Amino acid sequence: QNNNNNNYRMKIDSNESLQSSGNHSKGISINSGSPSSALSKNIGDGKNFDAQAYLDKRVMTPMQERANALTILPNMFYCMYFVLAGSWLTSEALENTRQSVGDELGIENSMEQDGWADMAQDVFGHQNDFLNHMGCINIPMLPKLYALPPLPVVAGAVGIVAHAPFSFIYHWFYATKLHPSKRVEHWSRRLDHAFIHFASACMSYATSGRMDYFLLTAAFNLDCAYRQFERRVRPRRNQIRIAISILLYTLPVLRRGYYSEFLTLVFLFLLSGWFFAAYPVGGWSHSLFHVVIGFMPHFIMTSACKLQSSQAQIEFAAKCAIAGGMHD
Repeated sequence: QNNNNNNYRMKIDSNESLQSSGNHSKGISINSGSPSSALSKNIGDGKNFDAQAYLDKRVMTPMQERANALTILPNMFYCMYFVLAGSWLTSEALENTRQSVGDELGIENSMEQDGWADMAQDVFGHQNDFLNHMGCINIPMLPKLYALPPLPVVAGAVGIVAHAPFSFIYHWFYATKLHPSKRVEHWSRRLDHAFIHFASACMSYATSGRMDYFLLTAAFNLDCAYRQFERRVRPRRNQIRIAISILLYTLPVLRRGYYSEFLTLVFLFLLSGWFFAAYPVGGWSHSLFHVVIGFMPHFIMTSACKLQSSQAQIEFAAKCAIAGGMHD
């Protein structure tokens, strides 16, 4: 980082012009005659919040911001691979299905127990056969995708994949150009944070498999996303709400008794949170925050595969694989 980033403070006068000053410890001063909302008023939660210190600590070079953008992409690519490469259909599931069905596969009859068909019946009624007509998948470019993945797996992937482009856009295109004082209010950063809440809602279904729990967390995350677009940006409140949204999709893992997965997720979130809050290696800390978070999708997706609500679709896909002779 340039030394200039650590040696300036911003002073907002009555005409709202920004001027540099060498006394950093005083932070941001606002003249009483300022007719509009100034930077520290916009991003601070209270009188004791040092807005300039908050910004100075997170000022990054264009190269570091582009590293932030690139390190968010592995999450997206992993989820796409997990779904499309059929990683959710394990060799153990194939073997268990083989033993249970023997030579009598009964593919057509098994559609009545398809998880997607059950979802359609719950939503549209038992007379609707929209999903009952879906059969095995045979796509040469996707040889391991024998059938549609379980809905919780899809939900987890959709949430993570949907968030990545908005984070990439902010870090690559805007954080590299905008003045630090303008970033916190920019639409790209607001969308980045709003889609964190979208991903959190999706992952709450991925870890719980319960529609009622998903709707509860979706309502909370929708409110959080809405608050990202308030005129006054409140980093402390927004970060607390993001932490709560993370807790909401992590707790179902604990409730189901997967203690090792839960502790692993807690460790990843604590470590990444430390990089985010403490910035131990300066401007590269945010990239390391993304790197650590990049290990999280694996545990979310595998947890979704263990749900009882995922088993019918996994079993159906296994039958499709065995029937097509495409199993390893």
